[in-house]
Amino acid sequence: GTRHHFTIIFNAFVFCQVFNEFNAREIGDVFDPFKKLGTSPMFVIVIIFTIIAQWFIVEYGGDFTQTYPLSFEEWEITFMLGAMSIPVGYLMRLIPIDEDPDSFAGIGNSMPKKKPTSSFGMPSLLIPLAAAAYQFYKEADGEGLI
Repeated sequence: GTRHHFTIIFNAFVFCQVFNEFNAREIGDVFDPFKKLGTSPMFVIVIIFTIIAQWFIVEYGGDFTQTYPLSFEEWEITFMLGAMSIPVGYLMRLIPIDEDPDSFAGIGNSMPKKKPTSSFGMPSLLIPLAAAAYQFYKEADGEGLI
């Protein structure tokens, strides 16, 4: 695919995430993703910041972010594709699931207590960052920029 094609996919993916944040405001069978937005200003600020940052990344990221500016119609399409996560969140809540309240999310006496351990730490983050930096260096060196 082209950079333009991947930018469209990337933009749709980010909008799926933005709309899924509305779905994630409530857990369980409750579905009212836009309820009490006025009582959650930090949530609104994060959503607005994410959309503005996404616009700058897509429109002005260029070679640095490997993005291609989109037309207004492409922004509309990717926005609507992302908005599809709202009805998906609703449909997921219609699926009946029997849960034991004592074991919900590991809370309660029926679940054995485990010591918190983390196998995902800083070293595992450094590997992909180092690989990306190396790839960037190789490309820059090949183009005579370094």
